[in-house]
Amino acid sequence: MTSALPALKHNFNFWLWWFASAQSALGSALAGVALSLLVYRLSGSAGALGVNLALSLLPGLLSPLLGTLIDRLPVRLPLVLGDALRGGFQLAAGALALRGQISVEALNVLAFLGGLVGAFYGPAGMGVLAGLVRPGDLARATGLMQSSNSTMNLLGLVGGGVLVGVFGSAGLLVADGASFLLMAGLLLLVRFAPRPVRVPASFWADFTGGLRYARSSTALALLPVLGFFINATLAPMEMLVLPRMKELGAGAAGYGLFFGMLVGGQILGSLAVVGLGPRLKPRALSVWAFAAAGMLLLTLALTRTAPQMYAVALLLGAALALVSSAISLLFIGLVAPAYFGRVGSLLNMVSTTGMPLTLLLLAPVADRVPIWTMFAASGAVTLMATAVWRWALSREPLEREGSPAT
Repeated sequence: MTSALPALKHNFNFWLWWFASAQSALGSALAGVALSLLVYRLSGSAGALGVNLALSLLPGLLSPLLGTLIDRLPVRLPLVLGDALRGGFQLAAGALALRGQISVEALNVLAFLGGLVGAFYGPAGMGVLAGLVRPGDLARATGLMQSSNSTMNLLGLVGGGVLVGVFGSAGLLVADGASFLLMAGLLLLVRFAPRPVRVPASFWADFTGGLRYARSSTALALLPVLGFFINATLAPMEMLVLPRMKELGAGAAGYGLFFGMLVGGQILGSLAVVGLGPRLKPRALSVWAFAAAGMLLLTLALTRTAPQMYAVALLLGAALALVSSAISLLFIGLVAPAYFGRVGSLLNMVSTTGMPLTLLLLAPVADRVPIWTMFAASGAVTLMATAVWRWALSREPLEREGSPAT
């Protein structure tokens, strides 16, 4: 019972889960840098890097099936198994690299297997907070999770290259693998809330039941679409910021600083959620923060100097963090615990396709259309999506399954 849980600052289970998630984010970022550098060193090909990345993302298409499996298992099992498998994969890659026996083909296999683990590990962790903390602590807990994950991602991306230079890719992979195994052991100490008792059904019946449940309300059906647009919003920046910084004379350093400011804004936005705590209203926040992201993209189209772009990046990162926090809280408020895995997997699959799909759509015209036009179009589409999302929320009852989503 959530009413019997301790206050957040005394909640050992939450802080252990928080630490495990932060470590996972840092490990994933460090491993991504180490593996990318290793693939490039072995192949000398940017195309090989693209293949490796694609193979790591491909298993995400299986998320709905894996989400069905997650809902049929105890919460602890996929989480502990996921960390154990990731640790084993990293140790295997590091050991082979140390012996000089690693190949690009082997790294591609490990990328696919790692992506497969991530496809069930991510959805398995969604909704965990609902059983770990009191309802009044959900907003602060969500903000703490978001801020630590953003910080660890930043540290991993910035520090990964430095650590590879000091210890080598192989040494970093071995250390990262050992840390994943340690976290698998620590997760055994977390007292997760048990799965709701339900009537057993076939796997296919559970799968189709999850799809029907995801379509049971307009807001719930559009929640993955909102996640899609958040990731799609970042796509034009991935393609256009570097050439824009070169035009402004800031070059690669300006490109790195822009995304550093973006992540810094995400950290500040998450900390704002922690400060608001139970006063935060996820429905209203999701609308206003999403609208702010659209306006900031329009503003980005009007910037004329690198410092102006840095300022917009900081504010945009904060807006995106607020939207992400609101989505996490709405997910807990709108989805029954028995469907966390299935709906979470749909949210994960649709959201993660936002950036690669948008990149593919924009690639043919990116060199022929003015940069400001691309940013302006992205902002306009985001504002239109905001209006649709607000309409969907207006059709949703104020209360559904258990946790507040007001």
